[in-house]
Amino acid sequence: MREFISKRRKEPLLLEGLSAAIKRLPSSLPVLEAKYAALKAGFGGEQQLDRVFENYLFPMNYQVLHDLALTSSTHFQIDTLFITPSYAVIFEVKNIAGELQVINNPPQLIRKLDNGEVKGFNSPITQVQSNCELLRDWFHARNVSLPIYGAVVLAYSKQRIDLFDTPIPFLYPNAVPTYIRHLPTESPLLDDAAFTRLTHDLIASHREFIPTPICSTYPIIRDKIITGVACPSCGFFGMTKYMKGWRCPACDGTSIDAHKQAIRDWFLLYGGKMMNKDCREFLHIERQQTANRILRGVDLYVEGANRNRSYTMNLRL
Repeated sequence: MREFISKRRKEPLLLEGLSAAIKRLPSSLPVLEAKYAALKAGFGGEQQLDRVFENYLFPMNYQVLHDLALTSSTHFQIDTLFITPSYAVIFEVKNIAGELQVINNPPQLIRKLDNGEVKGFNSPITQVQSNCELLRDWFHARNVSLPIYGAVVLAYSKQRIDLFDTPIPFLYPNAVPTYIRHLPTESPLLDDAAFTRLTHDLIASHREFIPTPICSTYPIIRDKIITGVACPSCGFFGMTKYMKGWRCPACDGTSIDAHKQAIRDWFLLYGGKMMNKDCREFLHIERQQTANRILRGVDLYVEGANRNRSYTMNLRL
């Protein structure tokens, strides 16, 4: 069966990094947990739209690209791009709790919670319009001319919103297929070969956002992070190294590769280059030779030699 989703959505690295920080802190930090909750809600909302495209097939030739990050005059990110040889559609997904109002002057989304708290956000209409312009520029640089449409998707039908008369439609996920089917149907502007090349070029041009290390964004937590290898069975931090792997002193569980997640946590939390000393301190290892063997067994980029040897991780992998 042909695959119509050519780029699937992955959990944001920032969400993974915040999760690692929250798990490794001795007590809760509200600012960290609020950021995590907001990102988690946004990602969950985007997954609602993903399910529509997973469960619905369209009659035309098309491809779906989720979480696409491109650069034209500036960097821009598209939640979901639906593209055909005749047109492209940008979908911007919103999952924001509370009573929502979109105003035109100045362009803004205002959220009011039940407790009376009011907060302003960037206008999703402006976001869609800006992304359409930037994608049009990206196409133009490649001699591609396709009509570009844009829509805002409210992740859940329980979300209520007060709108002015806007040319940008607001949809719930289940209305997306009907919206697409009612777009103007024209003769294809790209033949099959050109359309395939464009899709491949979009994917090849994607550059995943690499967030600032968590401890750089929230320096207050740097000295509070609980180090050690986490037990996959009980979550205890501080598994001990033995010949065949790691043993948990809390539940007596064992693992041969629990250190891999700990090393990934280190790069998400601190970033930069890991030295042998960093590895020993974070994983609670005494011998340099043991740390060397562990680091060589992980997919890391190595620079230098001997005492100057350092390791970096490609978090995109």
